[in-house]
Amino acid sequence: MERFLRTYLAAESAVAALAYAAVAALLLGEIAAREIFQTSIWGSQKIAVFAAIIAGFLGLSIATATNRHLRPQFADRWWPSGWQGGLERFGDGLSAVIYCVLGVVAAIYISDTFENHDRAAVLYWPLWPIQLVIPYAFFSSGFRHMMFACRRDLKPAPEASDG
Repeated sequence: MERFLRTYLAAESAVAALAYAAVAALLLGEIAAREIFQTSIWGSQKIAVFAAIIAGFLGLSIATATNRHLRPQFADRWWPSGWQGGLERFGDGLSAVIYCVLGVVAAIYISDTFENHDRAAVLYWPLWPIQLVIPYAFFSSGFRHMMFACRRDLKPAPEASDG
């Protein structure tokens, strides 16, 4: 399971990196086209926005996989130290449920987008294929939290905070 999760993270990271590279290439290309050729690249800004959305939602899943997501820590010392493992397991289980519910809501939203034939402005592309990253990220994070709740050894140690 550990190797599967590492490979899964590597694949998501590669897609996110490619999406960010596409954003940079499209925006730099747009600048070069305007400054050098006094024209613009049709749709480049909209495509760059879509690529950034894809990279951002994959970032949610990547942050969950590496245990680097933002987490309030103010109440960590309220509980006895012996409860810490159980509370972490409960928190991961609760997070899994919340992410899966969000995934279902996102899937319903995309279903409505599909049924209504919603299209992107300027490009006139169907929106639903681009929006698929939303439930994917939620379900992926939910899956990882469920794995962490079931197998504590799979969860990476949190990074030490500066505060």
